[in-house]
Amino acid sequence: MFDFVYTLFFIFSFIYLFILLAVFRNRVSVYYVMLFSTILITNYGFMQLTSATSLEAAVFANQTTYLGSSFVSFFTLMCLADLCKTPIKVWVQTVFIIFGSAIFFFSSSTGVLDLYYKDVFLISSHGVTTLGKIYGPMHALFPLYLGSAVSGGYFIIIKSFFNKKNVSYKNSLLLMILMTLCFASYILEGVISVHVPLVPVAYFITETALMSLLRKIKLYDVRSYSSDFLEETKTSGFILCNSRGIFLGCDETAKLWFEEIERQKIDYTLEAQNSQLVDQIKKWISGETKQQSVFITKGDRIFEVKHSLLRQRKNNSIHCFYLRDDTKQQHHTKLVENYNTKLENAVNAKTAKLRKIQNDIIVSMASIVENRDNNTGGHVARSSKVVEIFVKYLRKKTNSPIVTREFAECVKKAAPLHDFGKIAVPDEILNKPGKFTAEEYAKMKEHPEKGSVLVKKILKNADDPVFAQIAVNVAHFHHEKWDGTGYPNGLAGEEIPYEARIMALADVFDALVSKRVYKESFSYDKAFEIIEESLGSHFDPELCTAFLECRKELEELYDSYSD
Repeated sequence: MFDFVYTLFFIFSFIYLFILLAVFRNRVSVYYVMLFSTILITNYGFMQLTSATSLEAAVFANQTTYLGSSFVSFFTLMCLADLCKTPIKVWVQTVFIIFGSAIFFFSSSTGVLDLYYKDVFLISSHGVTTLGKIYGPMHALFPLYLGSAVSGGYFIIIKSFFNKKNVSYKNSLLLMILMTLCFASYILEGVISVHVPLVPVAYFITETALMSLLRKIKLYDVRSYSSDFLEETKTSGFILCNSRGIFLGCDETAKLWFEEIERQKIDYTLEAQNSQLVDQIKKWISGETKQQSVFITKGDRIFEVKHSLLRQRKNNSIHCFYLRDDTKQQHHTKLVENYNTKLENAVNAKTAKLRKIQNDIIVSMASIVENRDNNTGGHVARSSKVVEIFVKYLRKKTNSPIVTREFAECVKKAAPLHDFGKIAVPDEILNKPGKFTAEEYAKMKEHPEKGSVLVKKILKNADDPVFAQIAVNVAHFHHEKWDGTGYPNGLAGEEIPYEARIMALADVFDALVSKRVYKESFSYDKAFEIIEESLGSHFDPELCTAFLECRKELEELYDSYSD
């Protein structure tokens, strides 16, 4: 009779796995698939064990059950962690996997080693064949492994409760009860001398309850429904590329809207002639465009394109470009603009006035911070003027696509904030009449990062996000060096934002030609010689070369200060 029961449980576990793959697909974590698969393998081993006619066949069937049961508890724990939105650290997962693998290894060594089983023999009870075992010392690993998984499950539920995570505790507790049931069935089956299929029954109850649980998860999966809705209505699309401009893929809507995207080959450089979209994507990847979104036209339609980084790494980032058909909204906006020209002009005038006030406030705040520092009087004003001369030269004499009018204005406005972080430096360090100790210098080196945090908070509601980001970069990275030996992040080369590289030249030049408590001012010849020697080490080689060409204007500026 029991052999038929074991076969029935195997069939049910097969059906449940098929339903999981066919109905739920990508709506649930892969750990559910692994859990149902390992239960299927375990039940297959039980079914084979009941029909074994030799000791060798029974041993092999027992090894099959361990191939599944050695990992059932781990995958149940991972499902619980996914349900509670509480990730398990990688090293903990690794320990469980090694633990389960060790159990499978020792259980498979029957007949070779007597560590897991000292002896095995066939037992026939109620017409069912089972494997009699005399346990060895390593068999204690299995209950310890199951107990650890159950304990981990309770820990996850308690942790998510105290962290006040917005999860379904009813579902979490149900899964925890099922996990405990499986553990209890194993312990109880080992106690009962008559072979009763407690573990397969526990697995069947677990899978049946999980099917109901997964149905609820599917109903509450808002992200999946919203994704399906967007795909069906074709109101948006997306394109993926890496930081080298390699095309990684797109959805069907993007192909439908832009035929040049449909012709792109995955793993090849994104290329298309006379494509406004491709040109814009390249500008984002190269860093030429810092705007988060732009509008482009395609025939009589207008699309909004937004840029974001899905995964940001030092050498290779994944760029996502989100597309939205904004034609109706843009036409409506244009109609409204035609009726509100006068109002728009008035608003622009007010905005310009507010921006001027904002700029004046920024300069005043920077001056207040500098007034705390008795050692660098006038540094903010002078270095800001140097930046103004330098970006004007870059706009006039170079063909850099980065130094647009907007960029130049933003850098000039941001320059006074480059040392804003000094507000957090203690007075006894900031105003020390001499060189810093190592500890004091380390404290002073914190000002770029603290400054960037303060500037970001001050400008978080500014109506010009491009300026806000440039100001944050100037404050944060103006002490970075081209060769990577600067601070606070040790960035190198083009990793350093362009605006911070500009600020670094102005900052160092003013420090060289100005008198400080620890040094006299250097002559122009000496200052420019030091800067030229730092080309390619401290400074961007191209920017440094351009800066040296501004010598006449810079000397005239500092001569006016001395007068």
